[in-house]
Amino acid sequence: MRVYDPGVTVLEALLRGIRTHEGTLLRARLGRGEEYAVPVRAPLVFVGLVTGELTVEGRPLPPGGVVMLQPGHPVPVTAGGAGASVMVWGYRARAGGVRLTSALPGVAVVAPDGPDCVTLLELLDRQIGGDGPSVVRDRLLDWLLTCTLHAWFGARAAERPGWFAALADPVVGPALAALHDEPAHRWTVEELAARGGSGRAAFARRFRALVGCAPLTYLREWRMTLAAEYLADPATTVAAVARRVGYADAFAFSAAFKRERAVAPSAVRG
Repeated sequence: MRVYDPGVTVLEALLRGIRTHEGTLLRARLGRGEEYAVPVRAPLVFVGLVTGELTVEGRPLPPGGVVMLQPGHPVPVTAGGAGASVMVWGYRARAGGVRLTSALPGVAVVAPDGPDCVTLLELLDRQIGGDGPSVVRDRLLDWLLTCTLHAWFGARAAERPGWFAALADPVVGPALAALHDEPAHRWTVEELAARGGSGRAAFARRFRALVGCAPLTYLREWRMTLAAEYLADPATTVAAVARRVGYADAFAFSAAFKRERAVAPSAVRG
């Protein structure tokens, strides 16, 4: 498992908003040919195969492999002739985490990235029902998340979104990190260019070439992506969401959101 590969640096920026979902681990022992309907109760749910054989949407999953699921994409998994021992756990996505989950398909079958993935699953399996500290379990889950995502993106270079590759760019990467970290700031192209030690014009051209849009267009889209997530919380007012994504008042934010998403903020309430 190449956890020190430079590619992981890109993932570090994306994983800041992903955390274990209440540290819950479920274990399922499946008999030969038994089907299991995975409960998807978090923004990102993982199913890990500890031992045995498993098929997901007609695709075999080896021990150490993981299935990533998002809400709205329920999928049954089926044990093979030897049965299967699986674990289910979830991650919650806040702030920058939504940018990562939006880059993943609803269902992703990920082969293990090395023998350590099996070891991680076995360690987690021993944590279920044990008296060990929860912080150990949570760190193992974070480690497994990193290794799984690294394997997924590493095997699908052609499918990576433009911003994913751009995060590793020495000029555009620092600007993207700044936009992700401080979406409410009134960024200018000059400020963003300075983050990567570049001039305004050269930075703007490089940003568009790598990401596929202009820097401030990306900022607007990123703000609306975050806003849609924040609005899903019924306890959060539209005015509060507006402030969190850089708008002075709810009216200006609502107008911008409707232009971008073609619906009013109230339409995406949870």
